[in-house]
Amino acid sequence: MCGIAGLLNLNKYPASEIVLRAMVDIQRHRGPDDTGMYVDGPVGLGHARLSIIDLSKDASQPMTSDSSGAVIVHNGEIYNYRELRDELIRLGFTFKSKSDTEVILHAYEKWGTNCLNRFNGMWSFVIYDPKKREIFCSRDRFGVKPFYYYSDRDIFIFASEIKALLAHPQVKAEPDDKTIYNYVASGYGYIDISERTFFKGIRQLKAGHYAKLSLENGKFTQVRYWSPDPAKRLRFRDEEEAFHRFYELFEDSVRLRLRSDVPLGVSLSGGLDSSSIACVAARLLEGSRLEAFSSCFDTEEECDERRFIRPVLDRTGAHANFIFAKPERLFDDIEDIIWHQDEPYSTLSIFPQWYVMKLAKEKGVKVLLTGQGGDETLAGYNKYYLYLFADLIYSGKWAQAKKEMTIYKETNGIRKIAAPVARIMLSYTMPERAKALVGAGAGKAIPDYLNKDFASASFNRISTEKRFKGILNNELYNAFKISPLPSLLHVDDRSSMAHSVESRAPFLDYRIVEFMFSIGPEYKIRDGVTKYILRRSLKDILPAEVRNRTDKMGFAAPLARWFKFDLKGKVFELLSSSEFARRPYFDQKQVLEKFDRFVKGYEPDAHFTIWSWVNLELWLRKFIDKKP
Repeated sequence: MCGIAGLLNLNKYPASEIVLRAMVDIQRHRGPDDTGMYVDGPVGLGHARLSIIDLSKDASQPMTSDSSGAVIVHNGEIYNYRELRDELIRLGFTFKSKSDTEVILHAYEKWGTNCLNRFNGMWSFVIYDPKKREIFCSRDRFGVKPFYYYSDRDIFIFASEIKALLAHPQVKAEPDDKTIYNYVASGYGYIDISERTFFKGIRQLKAGHYAKLSLENGKFTQVRYWSPDPAKRLRFRDEEEAFHRFYELFEDSVRLRLRSDVPLGVSLSGGLDSSSIACVAARLLEGSRLEAFSSCFDTEEECDERRFIRPVLDRTGAHANFIFAKPERLFDDIEDIIWHQDEPYSTLSIFPQWYVMKLAKEKGVKVLLTGQGGDETLAGYNKYYLYLFADLIYSGKWAQAKKEMTIYKETNGIRKIAAPVARIMLSYTMPERAKALVGAGAGKAIPDYLNKDFASASFNRISTEKRFKGILNNELYNAFKISPLPSLLHVDDRSSMAHSVESRAPFLDYRIVEFMFSIGPEYKIRDGVTKYILRRSLKDILPAEVRNRTDKMGFAAPLARWFKFDLKGKVFELLSSSEFARRPYFDQKQVLEKFDRFVKGYEPDAHFTIWSWVNLELWLRKFIDKKP
C-alpha cells in the first residue's frame, strides 16, 4: 500500500521535480518507509512506499523494466503475485525482486491490457511506456484503491489523494456544486457515485476501468475491463455443493490475503463478516496468534459488541486489542479526519474505525483484514429483505415469497410490507426516463433545507442501472456501483492509510463476487436470515452466538444520541454560525428547525442528514476557506 503521484506535461515542458516532490511528500502517511521519483523530460512519476511485500530496496518504486524501459508506480496489492510470477518465469521473464509490483510490470509486457483480468487484488497503478510514448493507468475492479486526476490541454496529473493534486500550482480548490447537491440532497450523503469529486475539475478513474493517455496528441481514452456478467448462472448437484464451493472460494481469498512480510491482524467488529474472516484466518495460520482489533463502548451499550467478540476470541485464540471511542473526542480529532478523507463522508462509523486503525499502528501491525464488502456481496442489510420479496413475486415464486414474508413479519413485528415491496417492483419495471419525469413532476427530490437557487441550478438525478433480471441482484449491483460500497471503500482507504495501515477485504475477491451474482436469491436470504450461504458454509467454524445473530451493527457509533446530548451544543453552534449562513447551499432557518425537531424527537432518523450538513461545513472550512 502506497501513495502514487505523477506529472505529464503535454506541452512538452520539463516536469518539475519540486512540484512532484511536494505531491509525494503530502502523501507520506500512505508510504512512510521510502520515497522515489522518476523524471524524464515532460514525464515525472513519484512514489511513497509502505513496505509490505519484499521489504528490500529491490522493490522500491518507481520501478523500471530492464527489457522494455517501462516505468511503474503502484499502490495496492496483487495477492496472487506468486502464482503469476512463477508463470512469467516459465515464459522467460527474469525478476530482480520478490514484489508484486514487478509482477504487474512484466505481466503488462506479456499480456498488455489483458493482464488486468489475471490480477486478484486491489490496485491503482500507472505504467509509462517510453517507446509508445503513452501511459497506461488502471484501477481495481471495485475501486478499493483510489486514483484521482486533473487534466487540461497542457497537463495531466494524477495521485492517490486529492490533496496531492492541490499541491500543483495549476490546480485550484473549488467546490463542485453538482457533487455537493447529491451529497446533501440524498439524506444519506452520497459520495464517489461518478467520476466527479467535490473539487471542480478533479476526476477519478472509475472502478473496473483502465485508461491510456498519448503523450503525442493528448488523447485520453477510458475503458471498462470488468463487470459481473448478468448472463452467468451456476448450477449445483445439490445445496451442499453450493455451500462447499463458496467455502473453498472464501478460504482461498483469506489465504491469499494473509500473504505479508510484516505483522498482520484482523479488524473484528463482532459481526458475521469480520468474525468469519477471523475464524478462517486463525485456522489457516495454524497456531500462530492472530491479533484482533475492536472498537467498543463503555456507556453506549447499544453499540458495544463485546458479547459477540468474546466467543470469536475464545474460538480463535486471537489476542484482543480494544479501543473505546468517546463523543468528546469527535470534534477534537475531526479536523485531522477530514484532512485525510479529502472529501465529506457519509457515516460516522468512520469514528470508531479511525481509532481501530490508530491502535493497529500503535501495536506495530501494518496489515488488517476487514469485512468490507460482505454486506453488499451477501445481501446483509435489512432493506434487502424487501428486495427479496419483490424478486420472488416478480419471478412467480409466490409460495416462497409468502413463506419468507410471514417469517419476516413474525420476526420483526411488522404487519404491512406490501406497499414498499410494490414500490420496489414498480421502480424496477419503470424505465429510467419515466422515473426522471415522475420525480421531476412530483417535486419531491429537493429537500426544503436546501437553498432553492442552488438546488435548481445543481439538481441532477442519480440514475441506477438495470443490468440484472433479478431484482435483488440488480439492487446489489447498484450497491457496488453507486451506494454504499464506494463511500465505504473511500472511508476505509483513507482511515487505514492515515495511520500507514493496509486494509484488505477478503469478501471483495472478484471470484466470490462473481459467484454470488451467479446464484439465486435463495442463497442470500432464506428462512428470515441474511447471508444464508455464509452461515451455512461456516456452520462448524463460527461460534453459534455470532452465526445465529440477526441484528446488524458493524463499527457503529451512537450518532443520534450524541447529537441530542453530548454534541448538541457544538452542532448547533456550527449550524447557526455566520459562515454556515453565507453558504449558497442551505436555507439556514429550515436547517435549524429540522435540527430542533430532531432534538425534540419528532424526526428521530434525521441524524444522517444533520451529519452531512456538519461534515460539509467542516470540509468547506478546511479545504475551500482554508481556515487553520
